[in-house]
Amino acid sequence: MHTTRYFFLFLAVVFYSSCRDRTSETKNDTQPELPETRLVISISQRQLYAIEGDDTIKRYAISVGKQGHPTPQGDFKIHQIDWNPDWTPPDSEWARDESYKRPGQTGNPMGRARIIYKMPYTIHGTTDLESLGEAESHGSVRMANTDVIELGRFLMERTGTKRSEEWFNQVLSDSTTMESVKLEQPIPLTNVE
Repeated sequence: MHTTRYFFLFLAVVFYSSCRDRTSETKNDTQPELPETRLVISISQRQLYAIEGDDTIKRYAISVGKQGHPTPQGDFKIHQIDWNPDWTPPDSEWARDESYKRPGQTGNPMGRARIIYKMPYTIHGTTDLESLGEAESHGSVRMANTDVIELGRFLMERTGTKRSEEWFNQVLSDSTTMESVKLEQPIPLTNVE
């Protein structure tokens, strides 16, 4: 009787060990590598695309630079997002009579977020929804405020730049306080005709 019990105990230990060994061989302890997130701006189509790998996962209507003030073409890196940005007029003829605007101040054209890739050229929010789909800016890219907030949060998430839901709620509830966030990893941006 004791021999039979020990025999079954022995079989149970051998069976458990063999299952455990097979499980550890097939288990992958590393996280799968996510495809690269990048943005593409089509100046002629007036569209901004968020792309992961070969898949377009988000698309937004935008406004681009007008004649004489084109949106720059080329490859860039997004490295910072300013929530509730201030606005300093660029050293340009068109801005000669403009003055500095605090976050949330009337006349501040930056909207709720500014995604920085090559100052003074940025992707920023606007309340002028009629300008979307047009060439009406002085070189920067305009998006609806709701869209630039969504895109900013998406880029922070994809770069591992973590903030709590409470942080976002606080930032978005007070348009008069600017919060600058440096991304943990830059996001590639390509502006094409």
